[in-house]
Amino acid sequence: MHRITKREYKLKVDSRTKTLADNTKNTLLKSINNSPGIRYRELLRATGFSNGVMAHHLKKLEKSKRFKVRRYNRKSTRFYPLSTPTKELRVIDYISRRTPIQIVMFLSQHDSRTFKDIVQFTKKARSTLSWHLSRLGQGGIISVTVGRNRVYRLKNRDLVIRVMKKIKS
Repeated sequence: MHRITKREYKLKVDSRTKTLADNTKNTLLKSINNSPGIRYRELLRATGFSNGVMAHHLKKLEKSKRFKVRRYNRKSTRFYPLSTPTKELRVIDYISRRTPIQIVMFLSQHDSRTFKDIVQFTKKARSTLSWHLSRLGQGGIISVTVGRNRVYRLKNRDLVIRVMKKIKS
């Protein structure tokens, strides 16, 4: 009968712990790659990890530069795959909510639309749409032509559509 020494036992436990840590890190990286621009809380829900476990492994992954991180005013943190170009990061930042996605999808299907058209399509309050449209304008996602009516259109249609496909998949 073979008895396991303390050293052998420690090696077995360490290798099991290392495997669990690798699985956790791989799960986090997969989630980040599948959802560019994912927020911390969304990542927490998607992976099912506890807050402490996820914070620990994200810190280690961030130190080893396995993904990109953007922090905004200590309120929001977003995680991106390393392969995400800077131009796409900006677009993702501005269209990662439901209402901006609706607006951008509508404008991608039409060359240009008035404020009234966008209100009718999204069925949102005018004040809500005004806020989102001005934010999209500040981000360089849409352009506004002021005349008799304000007319909105996408600035870089190809880039925005490419980013939308990445977000959806």
